[in-house]
Amino acid sequence: MKRGRLERLKVTPLEGYPPEKGIFRPKPREGKNCSSCTYRSKPSIDTQRAKYYKGKTMAKRPPAEGELREFEALRENLERFVNFVIGYKKWIIFGFVVVVACGLALYSYKRAQIKKEETASFLLSKALSLSESEERILALGNIIENYPNVPSSILARYFRGREFMDRGQWDEAEGDLRMVIKRGPPTLKAEAFCLLGDVMLAKGHHEEALEDFRACGREGRGWLDAYALLKEAMTLDRLGRSQEAIKAYEKVLPLLPSGEIELFVRMRLKELGL
Repeated sequence: MKRGRLERLKVTPLEGYPPEKGIFRPKPREGKNCSSCTYRSKPSIDTQRAKYYKGKTMAKRPPAEGELREFEALRENLERFVNFVIGYKKWIIFGFVVVVACGLALYSYKRAQIKKEETASFLLSKALSLSESEERILALGNIIENYPNVPSSILARYFRGREFMDRGQWDEAEGDLRMVIKRGPPTLKAEAFCLLGDVMLAKGHHEEALEDFRACGREGRGWLDAYALLKEAMTLDRLGRSQEAIKAYEKVLPLLPSGEIELFVRMRLKELGL
């Protein structure tokens, strides 16, 4: 290299830093331009200080006494748990086996109940399709006897109760309907109350019939509510309790569609003096 072309660079330390730790900036020779050389720009003061004091002012903080106590407590709890598992591993395994066995038994029971319900539902549809009342009663009885704990069994009792009502077998009908009220879902229970009221009327138990019709009105919705009110009004009318009958007729009249029943209620209200 020609000494006149590129002379050794002179460097000066930045102010405020010791020479052994300073950040140096190359300085070209005075009066000469060195456009082909690239020099590092001077870092900012904050960057210089960060580099200089890095590792000097951020020493590692020793763990606090509370953190040590928390760690020791966690270690002791974990050690206690491990000792417990080791000491009672036979009972833990036994309990696990019992839980698994119970789960499998419950699953098997549910599967068996589903299969029974499918079979009972199929038999119920076949029983209702029979043409003779005697055959229907016999088929429904078989479902009730062989599948006592499935929903289709309750439906079979309901339909058998209606068959007994059609045949005038009031005691048998009452037994089936009371069982439906005891074990059936709300809608079926409300219908059973209304039918039971008709059975009580046929047997001459008017007060019990009134209670059943009122229960039907409390349990039922829609047409069942209107039907129960109408039956209650007609029963009170038959017993000669005119004022109570008038109130019941007035309550049921807005619920009835236009037709013969509405006309009958209006006529009865007029005859009763309203």
